[in-house]
Amino acid sequence: MDISFGHLRNRMSLTVKILLLATVAAVAFSWRSASANPDVWVKTAMNYRFVESRITAISFEWQFDEYFSSRTIEAFDVNQNGTLEQGEIEHLRHEAFDPLKKFDYYVHVWVAGKKRTKSEIVNFTANVDNNRLVYRFTMALTPPADPGSGAVVASLYDKTYHVDFKFKKQKFILVEGAMSPNCKFQIKRGSGAMSGHRQPVTLRCGE
Repeated sequence: MDISFGHLRNRMSLTVKILLLATVAAVAFSWRSASANPDVWVKTAMNYRFVESRITAISFEWQFDEYFSSRTIEAFDVNQNGTLEQGEIEHLRHEAFDPLKKFDYYVHVWVAGKKRTKSEIVNFTANVDNNRLVYRFTMALTPPADPGSGAVVASLYDKTYHVDFKFKKQKFILVEGAMSPNCKFQIKRGSGAMSGHRQPVTLRCGE
């Protein structure tokens, strides 16, 4: 292997990673841009997990736009085989996903009008699907949320406008477990405390 080429490739990979972190809301450096235009576009889906009519967790799927996907895959798919293997996924999480904790991973949850402020993320993984980077992760709700005692609202929103979240066209709200038949989902632009949130999901039961 050509040592000089390998060295150059490592330097290029490092540069790409730094640019990626700046692009995703400048997680590592708390960077802010004056532009109101997003840099990254994400198609999303949510999966609500019920145990005894209470929401114990919400799982999320993020499918990134073509440009961001290609740059990220190039940076973290070390062996360039088009697949993110376990070690590469762990590196991606450490470098690009875990720093999003300071933004609560862009996940906002209200239960009976009160915002949940602590986020526990489990089961993070990433893969490549049709050349698009896909994140999947679960946010545990502790204690579980009872939608029968008050509305449960979940929203993906980046107040810095670097990342734009929109639901996938199909199967973007899923349910796992037994949800009460008198529960209804509603998607409506946010107002008040949720001003700026484009697609908050409200779940009400028994109203």
